[in-house]
Amino acid sequence: MNLKMFCASNALRIINDAGKETLTVNETHAVRCGLQLTGFYDHFNNDCICVMGKAEIAYLQTLSPQAATQSLTALITKKIPAIVLGDDINDYPLLTELCEKHNCILLSSSVDSVSLVFKISSYLSYENAPWIGLHGVMMEVYGVGVLIRGASGIGKSEAALELIKRGGRFVADDLVKIVKTYEGTLICSGMKEGSYFMEIRGIGIIDVKILFGVSSVRIRKDLDLIVDLVPWNADMQYDRLGDKIAYDTLMECQVPLYQIPVSAGRNVAALIEAAAIRTRALFMGFDFMEDFLTQFD
Repeated sequence: MNLKMFCASNALRIINDAGKETLTVNETHAVRCGLQLTGFYDHFNNDCICVMGKAEIAYLQTLSPQAATQSLTALITKKIPAIVLGDDINDYPLLTELCEKHNCILLSSSVDSVSLVFKISSYLSYENAPWIGLHGVMMEVYGVGVLIRGASGIGKSEAALELIKRGGRFVADDLVKIVKTYEGTLICSGMKEGSYFMEIRGIGIIDVKILFGVSSVRIRKDLDLIVDLVPWNADMQYDRLGDKIAYDTLMECQVPLYQIPVSAGRNVAALIEAAAIRTRALFMGFDFMEDFLTQFD
């Protein structure tokens, strides 16, 4: 990944870039390296970014200059991706000198070291997670992440545009990137995060963020619901009770699925809103079918 982008995303300062523009990290988490500074390297994974805070620096300062140099050199020569100083430690001259000598990336942060491990791990978990790309429009509707799919020209972007005017938030159009985190959550974004272009047939390309403001967009959103827009077919038996919830399987995760038939006179945006609200209610434990049936008891 790009080193400057990694630093910008995690509010990190570069002390030594080791002449590198990229940062190669194969693991999805960062680690504290206190034990390693004492010489214990059993179960140490040198593919992880190492975080040091006040405790690690205080320990090094109890050592003689020679012992501290040996301790840090042993860590750095493990070819770790980078060392990050937390707790607003801007510099530790001995560490800076050794990182420059052995071409190790050295960064710093004002965040406390415990929170920094979590922050970097969350970022790496997303960036290094498996992902797929699907055609559709990703929206947030009443707090629910909705992926709108359907054949080309069926009205996905037009429905999304109406949802934006109703207070929904736009995530991505055309090609949606879906990432599976290590917790099993599916997170959607555009293929290029921070880009909010949408194609409207007859009008052309629009920038949602510029036209509707920053409150109308989101960089990422969990996938909670899939809505498939399908042409109305008079011979098709559509679900009228909703007593059985359909699911689609994406990357071994099951996502609730609604099929909404599209025809003249149907307000697709309102139907998607209703599906999102119903999904949110089900998440909260409401069972509309059970309430409906109790009327006949």
